[in-house]
Amino acid sequence: MDKPDFVWENLSAGMVVGEREITVTAEMVAEHCGALGADRAWYREESPFGGPIAPPMIFINDLLAIYDENFRRFGTIHAKLAYRFHRPARVGERVHQRVTVKDLYVRRGKGWIVSELLVRGEGGDVVCTSLHTSVLSLTRAREG
Repeated sequence: MDKPDFVWENLSAGMVVGEREITVTAEMVAEHCGALGADRAWYREESPFGGPIAPPMIFINDLLAIYDENFRRFGTIHAKLAYRFHRPARVGERVHQRVTVKDLYVRRGKGWIVSELLVRGEGGDVVCTSLHTSVLSLTRAREG
């Protein structure tokens, strides 16, 4: 399947960009912690949450990964990032991720996109939400 280009015309507010399920593995947690130089016993051993948990920012790159699975994208210029953590993801837990375009707008002659990553746990409860705001190249967008 040929992916569409990541451009203004191929996006719309409310559009679901993509969804996937992944399992949070001990290897993912170890790689994430190694990259950050972060090591907490709760990430490897028992925690008050019923076993090892993942660090809060374990899903930091997943929004862009889902965009890349569904669009031909050449980088993104980030402007803002906001996270809300509802509960820790547990090692071994299968989570569902969905990326949605929350808003598209033009300001000062530049296009902007606000995307949401929603991560739900095995029971359907929310693990975390994040909003990513990026500059988006304009081709035919108009202010207004």
